[in-house]
Amino acid sequence: MSCYLTGFGASLPEHEITNAELAPQLGVTPEFIESNSGIRMRRWVAADESASTLATEAVQAALRDAELEASQLDYLIGGTLSPDYQVPGIAPLVQRGLADCRAIPTLDIRQGCAAILYALQLAQGLLATGAAQHIACVGAEAQSKGLDIHPRSADLSMLFGDGAGAVIAAAEPKSNGLSLRVLDVWIASDGNFAEDLIVRAPGTANGAHWFGDDSATHGAMNGRTVILQAVRKLGEAALAITERNHLTLEQIEVIVPHQANLNLLRTLSQRLAVPLERFVINVDRFGNTSGASAFLALHQAYAENRWHEGAYVLVLAFGAGFTWGAALLQTMRLRKVSNCRN
Repeated sequence: MSCYLTGFGASLPEHEITNAELAPQLGVTPEFIESNSGIRMRRWVAADESASTLATEAVQAALRDAELEASQLDYLIGGTLSPDYQVPGIAPLVQRGLADCRAIPTLDIRQGCAAILYALQLAQGLLATGAAQHIACVGAEAQSKGLDIHPRSADLSMLFGDGAGAVIAAAEPKSNGLSLRVLDVWIASDGNFAEDLIVRAPGTANGAHWFGDDSATHGAMNGRTVILQAVRKLGEAALAITERNHLTLEQIEVIVPHQANLNLLRTLSQRLAVPLERFVINVDRFGNTSGASAFLALHQAYAENRWHEGAYVLVLAFGAGFTWGAALLQTMRLRKVSNCRN
């Protein structure tokens, strides 16, 4: 049984934070932030918003787009690095927020920016076994609530934004309009780099202190290692998945990458020899939305009609762990078979 993406949704906080507003608090200039990341602004949640509220809104939007009711969902997969609580994850909270949603299984994954790839492969497997017919996959972040807004953390805190994106994965394509068929998902991880991109607290590795002693050390990123490995691994993933599906990168109409850093995307474009115009980009407006990033970019491509029928779409993502990979999708339209006889 195949896996089709039949609905797309997104939710973004209203509050925009420009570099001009943020830079003085971080002890840098607006130009420094933009030149090092490509980010000009980002969205941050209000006090009464959380990852689960954004995720719920995104799933509701995706259900409307798929012309489904929440009662028709069989499974819900959520991905976030900034959950409402340590336990439970956001998936049960999203289920609670969906009117008439049944007592379906819910699952949280912790693959950071690569959440969309792991969610798609899980959905593909669940649909193939017949365990589900309709699955909501959502990535959501409210990272602003955990940022250290001081010069000591400028290199991290200047990057991150909040938002949520969702897709509906189904066993059958949409009855009207284009669907995206999931042809293949290629994912990998390498725990040798686990501490190069890390949020240390809360965690049992902090000894007797669950939350650690110094909030400024809770988050850490070896930026050079992350950039170098991301470009290398994403390039390898793009080639691996196209080659095993007997395609070339020239045949890929749209590339949907996670939105970590505009400089990273430019370098990846050069490495793949694919024009940047074929990349979906929103990091300049939304910042790095981590687990929501590629979901939001996919929603953007859908909303902007970036593909035509039969087009190949490549989703690329690299996240904490390190985890990374690619998903190969193809647009298609349901063809009704006539019962008329000649």
